[in-house]
Amino acid sequence: MLPVIAHAAETVLLVTGIVALVRSAFQYASRTQNWRQLNVVLFQINSLSPSEMRWWYVAIVSLFLGAMLRVFSFAFPPNG
Repeated sequence: MLPVIAHAAETVLLVTGIVALVRSAFQYASRTQNWRQLNVVLFQINSLSPSEMRWWYVAIVSLFLGAMLRVFSFAFPPNG
């Protein structure tokens, strides 16, 4: 039962991270009207507004936690 819960939590965290990152990118692009440089959200975070930065932090924390759950599920497989 625990591996199923861990897999569900991992999926939710990874999807949440991706959605939050996309939301931050779209907020940045609509604010600056610059749709060609969406990589700014990943590499130049000092140019983000506070709202965009908040979504960026949510995305990074969610992706990190989801990745950690993935690593732990590989490192400690269920005994079955």
